[in-house]
Amino acid sequence: MILTTPMSVQETGQPGMSALNKSYADPPLSPLMSNEVKDTIVFVLTQIFQLILASFGIFSNIVNVIVYIKMGFSETSSITLTALSLADLVTELWLLLMAAGLYENFDGYAYPTSIILVTLLSTAAFAMMGYGSWITAIISAERCLCIVFPMKVKSIFTVRRISILLIVVFILQMSSTIPTYATMKVTFVQSPVTNRTSLAVTQTEHARYIETISMFAAFTIPSVICFSIVVICTIFLVIKLNQSARWRQSAASATSKEDGSVSSKENKVARSVVMICAIYIFCFAPNVFFFTTMAVYPNFAFGDPYLGHLQTTCLHIGFLGNAICSAVNIFVYIKMSTKYRETFFKLFSPCKKKA
Repeated sequence: MILTTPMSVQETGQPGMSALNKSYADPPLSPLMSNEVKDTIVFVLTQIFQLILASFGIFSNIVNVIVYIKMGFSETSSITLTALSLADLVTELWLLLMAAGLYENFDGYAYPTSIILVTLLSTAAFAMMGYGSWITAIISAERCLCIVFPMKVKSIFTVRRISILLIVVFILQMSSTIPTYATMKVTFVQSPVTNRTSLAVTQTEHARYIETISMFAAFTIPSVICFSIVVICTIFLVIKLNQSARWRQSAASATSKEDGSVSSKENKVARSVVMICAIYIFCFAPNVFFFTTMAVYPNFAFGDPYLGHLQTTCLHIGFLGNAICSAVNIFVYIKMSTKYRETFFKLFSPCKKKA
């Protein structure tokens, strides 16, 4: 992602109308966060934590996909969670590539090939993050409708309809990246650091404005909308789970064993959805804050002399949140889903295989 620089920052030091009206020069503005502090925080977040989490996330999401394929797609939950795992897998691959090769180390050397790949894939990666947000919103909304319309939800959310919905959302998300890719081209440029000619990604004159619009369509808008949906649905599910728990306690003597088993299964599914949504809310909150602040306060931008370093740091905190969110769902599945747990141990446990 290439972050845009506010016009006021780009024109710093050039004569303008405000400068003509002043008989003195404004003192230089000291950054809120020093460059050294920013570099240290970004290095720790990106090349240590993000690298580890992204590596584990790739492994965990491959395992998720294998397990759900083995379980089959007779239920809508298997389809949505498989799609979520695939979206998370793409996200983790991009985060790993970015952490491993995008940024210069402290000796001043960079990795041109990785820079090209990360730049080319960044727009698609953000679109996949947005796609993961839509899937999480669909999962939470489906579970809420299971509570509101328990007798009709199976006819509303059929396997065929969910599959079509996921495909349509995926196509829309990827379509939002077309304008950005239309402005990109790979050319040979001379590096000012090494004085070597190498491949680089260049963009047309108005690429930054197009990329900003594309970014809003592919990631910012889906993240804010889906974040709101997930928060509302999660609050609703928590309230209903508490009401269900109180009802079961008061009606324990009158409830049959079979009814209790069904109710327990439904509540377990609801709890797993709540946990997935809670992880999403916690990890995506920095992203929502980041992009909302950029939209409301334009000076919160990469090149701003006062807030630029803070903006870069917040951006990488958001990336770390994405890495966590895309990596830890496997623990929820193992803990909360009996079918997933049995299939997982059947596939990957040597003791189970011998038995």
